[in-house]
Amino acid sequence: MNESLVRWTLLNNVDYLAKSLDFQIAAKKGQEITTEHGRIDFVVENACQEQLIVELKTTLNSRSKLSQCFTQVLNYKNIRFADKTDYCILYALETSSRWQRRVSEFGQKNDVLIRSYSLNEVKGLYASTVERLSLSFGLALPQPSTYTICYLRWLNKILKPFKDFSRDVLSVNELASYFSSPQTTNFRCYLRLALDFEMIEGNGDSFTITNNGRDFIGSFSIRIDTATNLPSVDLTNEQKRVLLRALTNGNWTVHKVNVYWFLRFMEITNGGWIPNTMDFDSSKLDLVNGLFGVRYKKRTMYEFLNFACNWCMELGLVERVKYASDYDRLFLTPLGVEINNIFSLDLQIKKSRLNLSFKYLD
Repeated sequence: MNESLVRWTLLNNVDYLAKSLDFQIAAKKGQEITTEHGRIDFVVENACQEQLIVELKTTLNSRSKLSQCFTQVLNYKNIRFADKTDYCILYALETSSRWQRRVSEFGQKNDVLIRSYSLNEVKGLYASTVERLSLSFGLALPQPSTYTICYLRWLNKILKPFKDFSRDVLSVNELASYFSSPQTTNFRCYLRLALDFEMIEGNGDSFTITNNGRDFIGSFSIRIDTATNLPSVDLTNEQKRVLLRALTNGNWTVHKVNVYWFLRFMEITNGGWIPNTMDFDSSKLDLVNGLFGVRYKKRTMYEFLNFACNWCMELGLVERVKYASDYDRLFLTPLGVEINNIFSLDLQIKKSRLNLSFKYLD
C-alpha cells in the first residue's frame, strides 16, 4: 500500500490510529497541510487541545527513505498550530529491525515520538472500510466481473448484421453472421457487451436493436462496408457519444460497473500506476483486491485493469503514459472527470432514495 492509502485508512479508523499513536484523539485537525517547511501528512488533537504533527511512512528499509523522513520531521519542528505540540514518526512495523533501531535512535536524540502500525492490519482495515462506507449509504455496487472482451470497437462486429439485414429483429444465428457459431465463447462475450451497453435486447432466441443500437449503426465509419476485419475499425465520435449516453443513464449493468470500479481505482491510486506486466507487486494486488472486494490472481487483475483501461481510453476518459518500468501512469481527461462526477451523483441520488426517512411525517 502507498502512503496515501494508508493515511486514508487510518484517518477513517480513528480507534486504530489512536492506539497506534498512543494518543487520545478528540479531533482530526487537518491532513496534507502545505507549509513553507513541507507538507504535513496529518495533525490530530486530544481533549486538552494538545496536538500531534505526524509524519506517516510505510516501510523505511533504505538509507534514502530514512534521510528524507528525518529531514522532514526536523523541518516540522518549525511549525506549531497549538501551544502544546509534539512531533511524531508513524511507520510500518514491517520495517526491518536494523532500520527500526535507527528510527528509535533518531527519536531519542531529537525529542520526536516514534510510533508504529502493522501494514498487514491496515490492508485488512482498508478492505473493511471500503465495504463499511458503501453499506452505510444503503447501496453497494456489485463487484467487478472479468470478461475476455478488450475493446468497445468490437461492437461493430456484432451490430453490423442489423445494417446488413435492414431489420430491427434478428435471430441468434443471423446476429452471429460474422462468427463461426453462436455457441462460441467469443460470440457470447460480444453479445454480453452489446446487451450491457443496451445496444440490443434479448427475447428468447431473437434480439431486437434498441434506439442506442440504431444510433450506433447509423454512425458507422465509412470503412465498415469495406473492412476485412470489423473489430479493428475505430469508434467514430458519434458512436462514442452513444456509448457515453448509455454509460451514464443510471442503469448499472455489469460492464458499466466495471468502468465505474476502474475510475475508482484511479481515484484511490491517483492514477499513479497500472501494471503493464502480469508479474507485478503482490502488495499492489492486495490493495486492488481490497478495493474491489475480490480475490483475483495477478493475471486476472492485470487483464481486468488493462481491458477496463482500454474501454476508458476508447471513450476519451483516460490517457495512459507508458514507462519502461512495470507500471504505466494514468490521467483522467476533462471528459473523464465529468463522467466520474456523473457516476458519483447518480449513486448519491440512489442512496438518498434508499435512505429517505419519513419520520418527519409522523
